[in-house]
Amino acid sequence: ASARVSLSMNTMDDYIPSDAEVVEGASQKRPAAILVAHLISMVLWVAFAMYDIHKHAAGNRAVSPARVGAANGKLGVTRFALGLGRLAVFAFAVFFVLYHLCYENIKHHTDGMEYLSDWTFVLLGAVFGMTAAFSLAPDVFASENVADLAVVAHSVVWPTNILSTIGAWYSFVFFPQCVALEGVDNYPWCYLEWYRLSEHGLNMIMLGLDGYFGNVPIRRGDLGHTLVFMAVYTVWTWYLQFTTGKCPYVMFDFNAGWESVAWFNAAMAGVVVAFFLVKKAYDARDAKNAKP
Repeated sequence: ASARVSLSMNTMDDYIPSDAEVVEGASQKRPAAILVAHLISMVLWVAFAMYDIHKHAAGNRAVSPARVGAANGKLGVTRFALGLGRLAVFAFAVFFVLYHLCYENIKHHTDGMEYLSDWTFVLLGAVFGMTAAFSLAPDVFASENVADLAVVAHSVVWPTNILSTIGAWYSFVFFPQCVALEGVDNYPWCYLEWYRLSEHGLNMIMLGLDGYFGNVPIRRGDLGHTLVFMAVYTVWTWYLQFTTGKCPYVMFDFNAGWESVAWFNAAMAGVVVAFFLVKKAYDARDAKNAKP
């Protein structure tokens, strides 16, 4: 019996918990001070977003449906060709949702909208669906309200996809989570699955090509919508924590310690920086295209 006890103690001494167990274990605790800090941070970011949207609402110039669907003429790419490219991206996004987020998630419980990259890729598909419609059927899709929605979503999809992509590759290098992601420790292959490369690589290529050949602008007044999108996703992760006891990201888990407060605010600040970098690039594109 003593030998069995000794063996058991030695086994426990050598045991290293997986990252999934660390997340689940941390999520069982509810430190009130850290939760309050997260809530205060959230309220301040959302308040800033609402203030920014209201402040710049008058300066948000309406974008015509024709411009949303137009190509800028580079390399001879026509409006119709741009529309076909956008339609292909939309079709791939629909396949991604139906096959990976629905079928594979039901069958193998991969991920069903738990991760930010799932949200940003679905938004990407919606954006390309709307812009494809304006490119391919300008006479049918001529609603200024829908065009404005497409421009807002386009302004949100860029910085949020940048954030999710940088976050994924940061995790790949500094914070591998293969056990939490795939259930097995198969680093680095868990990060090189087709759907992860789609969400953290192909997404940026598609956005970059559309920005190069398209004519949709990035408006300053849409920064606040980007922060609201991030706030909604954050509330979703909190909902998952309270209902399942797990958080999609250790760094955003308010039960993981004070470090999570810093990471949350860094993520919100990061998406602001990404927004202005993209806006600067788009402003330079538009200025260059305006030259005779």
